[in-house]
Amino acid sequence: MSYDRVVISSGHGKYVRGASGVLDEVDEAGRAVEQVADELRQRDAEVTTYHDDVSQSQSENLNRIVDFHNSKQRDLDVSVHFNAYVETDKPMGTEVLFVTQSALAGEMSSAIAEAGDLIDRGAKKRTDLFFLNNTEMPSILIETCFVDSEADAATYQAQFSSICDAIASVLGGSQEVVEPPPGQTEPPPDKAPPTLRLDVEVTGEIAIIINGVPVT
Repeated sequence: MSYDRVVISSGHGKYVRGASGVLDEVDEAGRAVEQVADELRQRDAEVTTYHDDVSQSQSENLNRIVDFHNSKQRDLDVSVHFNAYVETDKPMGTEVLFVTQSALAGEMSSAIAEAGDLIDRGAKKRTDLFFLNNTEMPSILIETCFVDSEADAATYQAQFSSICDAIASVLGGSQEVVEPPPGQTEPPPDKAPPTLRLDVEVTGEIAIIINGVPVT
């Protein structure tokens, strides 16, 4: 299923920082949101993005993000986050959280894992998250990878474009490139008909015949 109108926000905010490690959650979530939005617009989806650069507390941050989503006309709400656990050099993976959107969350987690060569931790139902509980439209929360996993961070950086394209493909459908069939090329442009210029100077009476037709 593809969505015509999507609102996507980055988790946390400029002054309410999220997880940090090899990657910074707020910085990378903002980067990923804008790249996904660009990909969706290429698929003719209507996309609105939001990054909270104002809030000074966690409560204000959560309410401001949800209020922004609920103020827009849309079909789906998406929040982009990055996970954290403990510093490790081992791969940890991606997962997508949901309350009602189990199928979408599972599809999204699988797509990100495949595109980014990440472990697929799958769809996880969470009933304790403010964003999922208070957005008025169907919603998912993407935990792209673990910021404190060196393996995840390296893979994410290397496959950033592929991961964003995968997210956009799940939300807005695959981007199709129309090419002519093999052996068929574009027809050449129409050529203008040839012109003929005659500079003739005569005296007296003459008969002019062009292609058998007398010209008077």
